[in-house]
Amino acid sequence: MDQITQYKRAVDAFRPLLAEVDDAKLGLACPCDEWDVRGLLDHATGAQRGLAAALTGPTEPVSEDPREDFEAVVETMLATFTPERIAASIKTPFGDRTGGFLLALATGDIFVHAWDLARALGKPTDLDPELAETLLERMRSTLPDAARGEGRAFGKEQPVAEDASAADRLAAFTGRAVN
Repeated sequence: MDQITQYKRAVDAFRPLLAEVDDAKLGLACPCDEWDVRGLLDHATGAQRGLAAALTGPTEPVSEDPREDFEAVVETMLATFTPERIAASIKTPFGDRTGGFLLALATGDIFVHAWDLARALGKPTDLDPELAETLLERMRSTLPDAARGEGRAFGKEQPVAEDASAADRLAAFTGRAVN
């Protein structure tokens, strides 16, 4: 499955959960201790925008409400990550990388945050098993130990049952308590 398809599938995992978030649910706790649902949505839309901006320059949110801003962010991502930009080499805080590296980050980010949102809303977390396996394999081979720990993007890998869903295993790998 190509990277754009992976990204679209990650977005498709996030969208129906986002549709369930009304004002009363913005304050619900998330698996990431530092965020409630509103903070999670702010982060998720901001991260997508920031990754696209690495290729095109900064853009502004279309709304103060991340629920309304999400579709604009997705449109920006899909317009930004053309085949040429996916292949292009760019300077990042991680060194010279391709646009595909940034798109992979965006895909993993929105998918894992779909898991966070499902958990916060009390919904099933068995999201797109094929995509979850693909993302877990990629993260296992690319996530450096230096990215884990307090104050870092990822926590320590958490224990998870062998028969857990792929999405739950991915969440545990990124530092979320699944059980």
